[in-house]
Amino acid sequence: MKKVIHHCVKHDSREEPAISYKPLEILLQDFNDMIIRREWANIDILGISKSNKFVLVIENKIWSKESSHQLNKYRRIIESEFPDYTKLYIYLTPEGDDASDTDNWLSLSYEKIMEFLESVLKVRRHAMSKESLIFIEQYLSILRRNIVGDNELEKICVDIYSKHKRALDLIFEYKPDIYKGIHDKLLEIIDSHPDLIADHSNKQCIRFTTKRLDEHVAKTSEGWTESGRILLFEFINFKDKLFLKLVIGPGDSEHRERLHKTALDHPSTFKRLSKRLSPQYCSMFLTDIYKHDEGRENDHLQVMQEIETKTKSFLKNKIEEIEAVFIENHHDTNL
Repeated sequence: MKKVIHHCVKHDSREEPAISYKPLEILLQDFNDMIIRREWANIDILGISKSNKFVLVIENKIWSKESSHQLNKYRRIIESEFPDYTKLYIYLTPEGDDASDTDNWLSLSYEKIMEFLESVLKVRRHAMSKESLIFIEQYLSILRRNIVGDNELEKICVDIYSKHKRALDLIFEYKPDIYKGIHDKLLEIIDSHPDLIADHSNKQCIRFTTKRLDEHVAKTSEGWTESGRILLFEFINFKDKLFLKLVIGPGDSEHRERLHKTALDHPSTFKRLSKRLSPQYCSMFLTDIYKHDEGRENDHLQVMQEIETKTKSFLKNKIEEIEAVFIENHHDTNL
């Protein structure tokens, strides 16, 4: 938990009075006495350090959204139960999405959680008990496979498939993978569209931009995709739904701020825009494409047709509007 706390404090981009703690004091504390409670007052994870008079609140969302006023309710409970404690509220999701209340809740992704656990294994592997080691390694495996994605695992699977193609093709013929099918269908739509450019993608996240945006928005991203694009559309192919969002990735802070301000100035275009510019990934626009229904997944063709219809409708009716806002109001000087 110490790594989680220190990371969130170091990357807290909020300004006064939103920050209710002294960052340096928290970074100097060790939290050795922290007690972890699960599902206390329906809060997913609660960490309490009496010696430091500090409380950590984590709301964990994987396959669902926060319910109406849920975060405000939890914060009121914590304020009442721990009135004189320093408080840190964290909203944990697979992609590090912003919470509805960005003034009080910091975003954190499962990718960061994996980084923390991997660094612990690297430093303390030989000092850990066998049970702890197995638990952490299994948990990391679950995160890679089911939530975050694992490029190395994908390469291994491709190698296995190439060696046993005939046998696996027979299996796949009778058990179609709906999520892989969605991934392939979206890439097909992107590749066949004359105005779109595909970017780095995996089974869960399919990224692209438009030719006009690619010519107009400078490539100043750092540590995201190899293309250096800082503004990308993303199809998020989760277990329960498929949705599309426009994201500002990590990179030049001044460039990110100008892109975000452009969107803030056009609220009718950028639906469900995050009002606060998060330090790494900021959602600028979000729309639902398809909600998975296990009862319909066997009708593979119908699902693909529904996704194609909704996607092409967005490309026809909305994407030019988004392009126009950036081209008319956002001007990069370093293209």
